[in-house]
Amino acid sequence: MASIEILILILVASSIASYFLTKLNSFAGSILTIFSTMFVFVSLAYYGFNDTLITTVNILPGFTFEFTYLGAYFAIIVAFVYSMVSFFHPYFVDHYKYKNAYNMLFLLSLAGVLGAFFTDSFLQLFFFFELIVWTTMFLIPLGKSKSAAVSYFGFSAAGSLSMLFGIFVMFTNVGSFNIADGLASLSGTKAVLVFISFLIAGFAKLGVFPLHIWLPIAHGNAPHPFSPVLSGALVKLGAFVAVLALLKVSPASAMITAISMPFAHYIIAILGAVSIVFGTLMAIREDDAKKLLAYSSMSHGGYIIVAFSLLDSVALAGGFYHILAHALASAGAFMAIAAVARQTGTTKMSELGGIIHKMPITYIVYLVAIISMAGIPPMGGFISKWLIFQAVIDKGLIFIAIAVFFGSIGSFLYVFRPLAALFLGQELPQFKKTVKEAPILMLIPMVIITLLNMYTGILPNGILGFINKINVELGFFPLVINNPALTISGNNGTLFPALIAGVFGFGVVVAFIIFILLKKSRQVSLMDTYTAANFIHSEELLHYSVDFYAPLERLYEKYTTKMTDFYDALANKVKELGKLAKYLFMSKYVEVAVFWIVAILAFLLWGEL
Repeated sequence: MASIEILILILVASSIASYFLTKLNSFAGSILTIFSTMFVFVSLAYYGFNDTLITTVNILPGFTFEFTYLGAYFAIIVAFVYSMVSFFHPYFVDHYKYKNAYNMLFLLSLAGVLGAFFTDSFLQLFFFFELIVWTTMFLIPLGKSKSAAVSYFGFSAAGSLSMLFGIFVMFTNVGSFNIADGLASLSGTKAVLVFISFLIAGFAKLGVFPLHIWLPIAHGNAPHPFSPVLSGALVKLGAFVAVLALLKVSPASAMITAISMPFAHYIIAILGAVSIVFGTLMAIREDDAKKLLAYSSMSHGGYIIVAFSLLDSVALAGGFYHILAHALASAGAFMAIAAVARQTGTTKMSELGGIIHKMPITYIVYLVAIISMAGIPPMGGFISKWLIFQAVIDKGLIFIAIAVFFGSIGSFLYVFRPLAALFLGQELPQFKKTVKEAPILMLIPMVIITLLNMYTGILPNGILGFINKINVELGFFPLVINNPALTISGNNGTLFPALIAGVFGFGVVVAFIIFILLKKSRQVSLMDTYTAANFIHSEELLHYSVDFYAPLERLYEKYTTKMTDFYDALANKVKELGKLAKYLFMSKYVEVAVFWIVAILAFLLWGEL
């Protein structure tokens, strides 16, 4: 049997060992990282699904843990993403100046994840939350930009402080930091304060509207193998905190009811719907594939928030399943883009094209991932979105239903763009001889994630059975599933995923046979085209991925920049405030600092008198 404390200690010890081992040999340090994350994931999956994971064995003094189905579900998903991404380390770690720190921080952040999902204390939740924030803050600058870490830390710090405020409010009400005791005893105004503070923390970490600005900056500039962890794993911490706020802290009985649900939950659902629409529109405009997928994460975070705000067992099942579906799809897509970036040196779509013939497996990985993101069968994203659609329609939330449906249509638009720009189209001359398929050690986890994307869309009942345990644990009814018939019952119909997968599979086989039998088109270069007698002096000028959706973008371009402009103006004001504080307290004139310190102390003492 495995213990949560032992798994955390293994990760901490492995992080220290990998730091020194990577100094001696970077490949050996990366292999240690792979084995450590794989061991933790396998242990969590085996003992977690069998309800035999030991919580506390008193190895870590002062730390106590509790096994819950909710925590186990999140921990297994996140640990799986970490374990798959670790296979990329041998091919990327030498690119970083502080390569030994990369492996160490990577393992420490996973240790923080386990602690956060299994702790039974709010104070320890904050500690592990901060461990993740700080390790991630030092990992992000190892990529393209150091300023990206500032944006990430600013929003994360706001979320952390908000959560800490809620924790202390709860403590003054109950006198305990225990999660179960605190949540059960909250009521009245203090419950509302804790509800709001936890939601701010969840929104900041999940990256949903209006606390989304850090998402494309951090994802776009983070190290290529760490972006899948950010999107597929770490943002799910925000979903975990949102669950605590919406399902355990929320004083729903004392709230005004509107449209068959508490008014506060309706407002949260509206914010989730705005996140879906805004993330979709912003993703369509992006040229950088990683930033595009970051906005996609914002949109899918909106789906999760909508699902958890509905207080419906079908919606909850859809929300929890979407956490898994998006983790797999997002990790697969980011890993495919990371593989492309390693082989080409860029993630900009306007600089790439036609590499499907050089990287066919990577192409399939990305294709399956985006099919799941768009909610198309037979992938996991279809199951989760179907359940969320069922709940939204059953509640009669017409505007939210429109947003949810728009997100699915729009997601196919933006995820198709990298597919067409990176893999399809004409092959650019500079990559004709240099690009080749990703190394086998990178392809293994990508193929595993691809197979799981399909498995979760064809045979979801086993996972939904575990999700039912979470629903019951949270006080909701289980989702109606029929295991012998492999069907799922929603509020307005029954789904047969295996049958749908069979129909789609038959269609793919027929299409493949037609492709094999019919005459093939002739491959031509960019120069071999109709030019109206004009001489083409540069093949790159004909790259059609530039302004891919220009007519659509022009419809809303001036509106999408307003939120960014607001945050830019806010950032400038914070900088000005920082300069003022620096002048008052850290200038070269000591007498100025002394004067203001004395003035502030006098003001505070005068207030006491």
